[in-house]
Amino acid sequence: FFFSSRRRHTRSLCDWSSDVCSSDLKHIIKILIFIFLFTNISFAQLSKVQIEIGTKKLIAEIAETDEEQSEGLMNRPTLGKDNGMLFIFEEGSTPCFWMKDTQIPLSIAFISKTNTIVRITDMQPLSLTEHCSGQPIVLALEVNQGWFEQNNIKVGDKILSIKRVN
Repeated sequence: FFFSSRRRHTRSLCDWSSDVCSSDLKHIIKILIFIFLFTNISFAQLSKVQIEIGTKKLIAEIAETDEEQSEGLMNRPTLGKDNGMLFIFEEGSTPCFWMKDTQIPLSIAFISKTNTIVRITDMQPLSLTEHCSGQPIVLALEVNQGWFEQNNIKVGDKILSIKRVN
């Protein structure tokens, strides 16, 4: 919106109650509002970390809040080759995951407080089957299905480091 500063009282150059504002300008403003609303809702920028397991490194978004953890990787069409999502839990948690509205086949590693992978399992897209840790954990790492096997990462391996990258 533009304001005139020539008069003592500021006045909008675009008066919505009259025809002073052209229909083109109204249309452009509506489009900008639409873009603002929908680009702020979807795929919010999450913090990222670099995770090192053995000789392999990957970048993972961190699902920190309950809302981020509930959303996870839902409604995303793809996941980068060496990317994933890291879920952080309070010590003693035994979470379960499902794949409702998740289109990407994933593998998940459940990680104990000693940074040891205690379980790895594959999860199928759009499935309501629960995949539970089976024991207390503090982290869960979702990656493209088969990533752990392709990189020779197995139960008993340790997370060597986790470093924030943004």
